[in-house]
Amino acid sequence: MLPKVLALVSTVLMLMSLGFFVLGSTPLLILKHDVPMDSKVVRQVFHYCYRLVAVMAAAASLGFALQGRFALALFLVGIAGLALALRHWILKRMDQLRTTMHDGDTEAIRKFRRLHVTGIGLNLAQLVVIAVGLTRVTI
Repeated sequence: MLPKVLALVSTVLMLMSLGFFVLGSTPLLILKHDVPMDSKVVRQVFHYCYRLVAVMAAAASLGFALQGRFALALFLVGIAGLALALRHWILKRMDQLRTTMHDGDTEAIRKFRRLHVTGIGLNLAQLVVIAVGLTRVTI
């Protein structure tokens, strides 16, 4: 019974955190990103979202593995890995841009904004892949 609860709760929390991130980070696009606090808030939202998704996907993977549903477990390990890879890729670029964008570099602000939009799009795609994958993987 415990593996089922672990898998269910972790999967729901993973989907909720990704959904919240997509819906919650979209309004942050109204920020001008020219104030250091704006970019710090956006970066922290990405940081915590990816961490939460990776942990919840790993926990869900463990729950499914304990149930003998190894295909779902492997799928969710892939999702955890993807979340960590996206975290590294996006945060590294955000940190590089944050060093110059507050000195009046409008090109860096534009790139940071584009990276913000890209991150939202990638997380929306990840949410769709997870939802479809959970319904398609049967073994």
